[in-house]
Amino acid sequence: MPAPTLPVTRPAAAPLLLPSLGWALRLLLPLLLLLQACGGAADPAADEATAEEEIHARAAVTVGHVQTDTVTDVLHLTGLTAYPAKDILRATTTGYLVAPVPVPGQRVGAGQTVFTLQTKESRTLHLDQLTGDPKLRFSGIIRIPSPRAGVMATVDKLAGDYVQDGEQLGTVYDQSRFGFVLDVPVTQLRYVHPGQRCRITLPDGRVLPGRVAEPLPAADVTVQTQRYTIKPLGPVPQLPENLTVTVDLDKTAPQLAATLPREAVLSDETQTSFWVMRLLNDSTAVKVPVRPGPEQAGRVVIQSPSFSPTDRIVLTGNYGLDDTAAVQLPAQPEPKE
Repeated sequence: MPAPTLPVTRPAAAPLLLPSLGWALRLLLPLLLLLQACGGAADPAADEATAEEEIHARAAVTVGHVQTDTVTDVLHLTGLTAYPAKDILRATTTGYLVAPVPVPGQRVGAGQTVFTLQTKESRTLHLDQLTGDPKLRFSGIIRIPSPRAGVMATVDKLAGDYVQDGEQLGTVYDQSRFGFVLDVPVTQLRYVHPGQRCRITLPDGRVLPGRVAEPLPAADVTVQTQRYTIKPLGPVPQLPENLTVTVDLDKTAPQLAATLPREAVLSDETQTSFWVMRLLNDSTAVKVPVRPGPEQAGRVVIQSPSFSPTDRIVLTGNYGLDDTAAVQLPAQPEPKE
């Protein structure tokens, strides 16, 4: 007997699923297209704004104007402090040095006893103690005075030392003849002459007035310089010998010239090309080659070209700018009502 055939059962929900998906796609497709259109319209605008912001990146700068100052071409040279008058105190006989002995830096007067010697015969016979006998006129004590007023620079012997006749005991510097020695290159001799006023700058920044005295009749063969003596004018502080100072002499008479601050003038690595950045408008600066002159008090003389008083020159923020650069000026404070 054949097996009975069973009917095949199909899911009832399958026919209803496809229509529902179709309706869902019909509803979502316009919404997706709308979102894509909105998103596509926003992204290019944002990218364009970002690119424009990058392109228009500006350097913050400050500006100033050309200033007319009275300037002088100055010759800067190096000098040394010197005591040309030095008195060497020497022993006038053979004997022992008796206390007290001066110390370096001690001031002495003209005719003042600086060193005292006692002969070896006097020390052996104790003649310095036999002062009551009027017949004994030699005590063996020899006094060595200073020929002029000054300061003890060196003391070469101590109390009790035995010295020979003519041996150096110390050195006295005559401060009244204190001065400076200036080494002038032979190529600059035409700018220096006796009687010329000068300015002496000490290492601590103090400035002393001075005057060129006279040239020394000898030149240094190695460096080809001639020495001049400089006489200070007015009071001078106590200075040691061989102290390096700067001496400024005017090469030209004072004259009016256009100047800019030192930081406004730029140059290349070889210091052969110089330029400044001048504003065309509030947002653009251009490179302008210049020919600088001497520098004085932090300002540089601009020999060419001629700038007008209204030209705006970049003072800060100019380093590394292109020949034509976008710049930004500082915001102006709003006026108070």
